[in-house]
Amino acid sequence: MDRMNFTQAVARLRVLETRLLNKIKIERMIDSTSALEALKVLQETEYGSLMGNVKRAEDYDNLLSEELKRIFSLAYEITPEKSFVDIMSLKYDYHNLKVLLKAKALKGDLDHLLMEVGTISAEKLKLFITTEEYKELNQLMREALMEAQRAFEESKDPQVIDIILDKYLYKDMLNRSIETEFDFMKDYVKDNIDFTNIRTYIRLKKQQKGVKFFKVVFLESGNIKEEVFVKNYEDSVENFIPKLSFLKAYDFIKKGLEDYVVTGKLSSFEKVTEDYIMKEAKKAKYVNFGPEPIVSYVIAKETEIKVLRIIMVGKINNLSPDAIRERLRDVYV
Repeated sequence: MDRMNFTQAVARLRVLETRLLNKIKIERMIDSTSALEALKVLQETEYGSLMGNVKRAEDYDNLLSEELKRIFSLAYEITPEKSFVDIMSLKYDYHNLKVLLKAKALKGDLDHLLMEVGTISAEKLKLFITTEEYKELNQLMREALMEAQRAFEESKDPQVIDIILDKYLYKDMLNRSIETEFDFMKDYVKDNIDFTNIRTYIRLKKQQKGVKFFKVVFLESGNIKEEVFVKNYEDSVENFIPKLSFLKAYDFIKKGLEDYVVTGKLSSFEKVTEDYIMKEAKKAKYVNFGPEPIVSYVIAKETEIKVLRIIMVGKINNLSPDAIRERLRDVYV
C-alpha cells in the first residue's frame, strides 16, 4: 500500500484536527453552573450544527450518537483505503449482533440499544438475524453467529453470546489489521486484547470464579500469553503486576493496577489504558503520509465523545468539578 495515496486525506485531517475540543472548552464545560450550561458550550463547536433537536440537557446522548455517525461517515469519505476505518467500525457491528441475538433469544425488543455505526447497517443486521440468512456476512461473523446461537440453545445463558462474539470480534479485527501490513494497526488491536484480558482476569478473581472459566473467556493473540494469567491466577494482584513488565504499556498498566489494589475499582485502570491508546495515537501528528492520521482521528473523536458523556453524566448527577475531572480521559489536542 502506497503511503502517498493518503496525502489528500492527511491534509484534510490536519484541518479537522484543529476543530477537536481542546482542554479550555472541556474545562469550561466542567466548571459550568449546570448540565444545560455545559451543553451550550458545544454550540460554539462542530457540534453546534447538530444541536437543533437538543432541547434539554438530557438529550445529550442523541447529540453524541449523531456526531459518532457523522465522524465515521466522514472517515469513510476521505480515506482512499476503507479497511482501516472498517477495523475501527467492527466493534459496533459486533455490539449490534449481540443486541439482536439477545433480543431473539429472550424474545424481546432491544432496538433502543442498537448503534447506527458499523461496516453494516443495524437494519441490515436485523434482517439477517430475523431471516437467519447470513451469506452476505463475512466468514467470521457467520461462524460467530452460528456458534453463539448453538451455545445459547444449550446453556440458556445470554452471557455466552457476549463471550463468543467478543472472541470473534478481536479475531476479525486482528486478521484485518495483519492484512493492512501496518504495525501500528496490529499493535492497536493487540493492546486492546491485552487490556481486555487483564480487566477480565481482575473481575473474575474478584467474583471468585475459577481459572477454568477464565480460559473460556480469554482472548487469544494478544501480547500476553494465556499461561501468564493461568500460572498467576491464585496469586495476588500485587504479585501479578511485575509479570507484565515486558509490555510496552507496562507503566500505564502498573499505575492502573496499583490504583485497583488500593481502591478495589477498575476505573483507574480503564482510564490509564485508554490514555495509553491516546498517547500512541498522538504519534500520528508527525506522520504526513499514510493511514495513521485517519485511525488516530477516529480514536480522538471516540475519546472526545466519551469525555463529553462523562461530563454530561456528572453534571446531570450534580458531581463536583473535581470528581468529573478524575474520570476524564486524555484528549488529542
